[in-house]
Amino acid sequence: MLRLQRRQPAGSVQPLSNHERRFALGTRSLADLIAPAAVEIGRDHLRLEYQYARVLMVVGYPRTVVPGWLTPLLEFEHPIEVSLHVHPLETASIVKLLSHKLVQLQSSRLVDIRSGRLADPEREVAFEDTERLRDALQRGEERVFSVSLYVLLRAGSERALDDLTRRVETTLDGMLAHSRVAILEQERGFRACLPSGRDDLLAYRNLDTSSLATTFPFSSSSLSMERGVLYGVATRSQSPIIVDPFDASLENANLAVFAMAGAGKSYFVKLMALRNLLAGVDFLVVDPENEYGGVCRAADGQFIRLASTSTHRLNPFDLPPTDTSAAEGLDGLAEQVTSVVGLMNVLLGERGSSLNSYERSMLDRAVYQAYAAVGITPDPTTHARAAPLLANLQAALESLDNDVAAGLAARLRRFVHGSLAGGLFSGPTNVALNRRLVVFNIQTLEEELRPVAMHLIANFVWNRVRRERRPRLLVIDEAWSLLRYPEGGDFVSAMARRARKYYLGLVTITQDVADFVRSEHGRAVLMNAAMKLLLKQDATTVEAVTDAFQLTVEERQYLLGASKGEGLLFARGARLPISIEASPAEHRLATTAPRELAELAQLAAARPPQNGVARADRR
Repeated sequence: MLRLQRRQPAGSVQPLSNHERRFALGTRSLADLIAPAAVEIGRDHLRLEYQYARVLMVVGYPRTVVPGWLTPLLEFEHPIEVSLHVHPLETASIVKLLSHKLVQLQSSRLVDIRSGRLADPEREVAFEDTERLRDALQRGEERVFSVSLYVLLRAGSERALDDLTRRVETTLDGMLAHSRVAILEQERGFRACLPSGRDDLLAYRNLDTSSLATTFPFSSSSLSMERGVLYGVATRSQSPIIVDPFDASLENANLAVFAMAGAGKSYFVKLMALRNLLAGVDFLVVDPENEYGGVCRAADGQFIRLASTSTHRLNPFDLPPTDTSAAEGLDGLAEQVTSVVGLMNVLLGERGSSLNSYERSMLDRAVYQAYAAVGITPDPTTHARAAPLLANLQAALESLDNDVAAGLAARLRRFVHGSLAGGLFSGPTNVALNRRLVVFNIQTLEEELRPVAMHLIANFVWNRVRRERRPRLLVIDEAWSLLRYPEGGDFVSAMARRARKYYLGLVTITQDVADFVRSEHGRAVLMNAAMKLLLKQDATTVEAVTDAFQLTVEERQYLLGASKGEGLLFARGARLPISIEASPAEHRLATTAPRELAELAQLAAARPPQNGVARADRR
């Protein structure tokens, strides 16, 4: 019985009065807040108010174990509680006991030899183990510990508790560990599983230091970096996966995402962008399907629509910053002339072929003349002037009196005065390109202009990352649509190889795994990606994925049966089953499911106007 007493200033205590006792009983304590209303103790379980609990004792251990052998138990698909109690034993006493045990075993061996019986295999193994442990103890290499291992299970009903018990026992049997239910000892077993550090059940097994070290549950399939953001939750251990793409433990910040259509590739990358933007990482996105508009508006980013009918312009003649070129010891004008000649090779060359050396020479000369026409020379002090336009290049080609230049000018006319002269690169750059999130939308871009757009984007990206070294991620959605073109493949593979030097990471997303792996540029991207994410795979593509990533049979089946947003994350030599989780606000921005988008539109339309004015999306 608990006695309530009142402490006096002199240190003596005095029992509380009746009124003080009644007042103390009327106050709420910590036990009132966390204790169940009632506890029912059964033969093989406990009932804690509306919850059922059962304690299993691990009474047998496998003969041979490896570090982390408790991982299947720690990563069980249902939340369970594992309690490990360790008590060190005095070495001198244990050596004495082991010596006595050796005498007993040796006596048994001699009796069998005199009787002509064969040696008992179990006794021989016990003799060898005992002798080895005694020698290790005498040399101070090992110590002996009394260890108890308990598993506490909780469920909402007795039937569910029985089912959970069978699954845990099956898992323990697969680990070659034997367990039993604490019959008529459930109360003491429950107390042993509380975080009080007391073992009231006393179901000990003796282990040496090496065996005990493999038992500590410190190696689980989780990934956590100091300055990262949440990428998902480990499917088995339910621990958060925190990733910093620029962490020193990673070879580079590149990430390759492979999945079938609708498995959540773009959804994951949108969440990654939203979270990394808050962590100070800039994003550049090549969007071929117009999926990143909502994220761009929410993050106050720059949305650039590249098409012949777009009002957005990117001038390929824009020079890199003068201070950047000088710092790297480069001739900024010569570098940009080379870039423009490469662009013209894509723009004017026949499908599947390139311009010949004479045509390139003519273009090189004409580009220099176009810059000179606006007063830009190799002198860096002139590089701040307004850059020439494509029309200046055509005029320069027409001024060269030869057939080759005339032919190039004729082919260029379509992009200056013809059907494709209305957008993309027909005027000076009219977008700021200075926000932390920049989305290049190429959904409505003509097929023949996509390689040209990649040259423009590449030029912008290199100029920006060289101007200011800060963490950036370049996202290329549906990367295979660019790798089909030699120019797009060159751009993507070059980014994969060189990005690390410029504090840049490349994120490639694709569903055409087989074509991606067979491509030379695709293999280069894959080899230079420190992280890889495999989401749900289709039966028609899983074989290519299995071969490329050397998947086990279990991993292959996991990817085939994975739900939307589930997959395997390859990072730092580990393969982590991951589940993508999003908050409701993030989900509204990232989802592309037609039904959900329609429901969100209906909710927005049904929302009452505020202050007499219909509510509009200001983003």
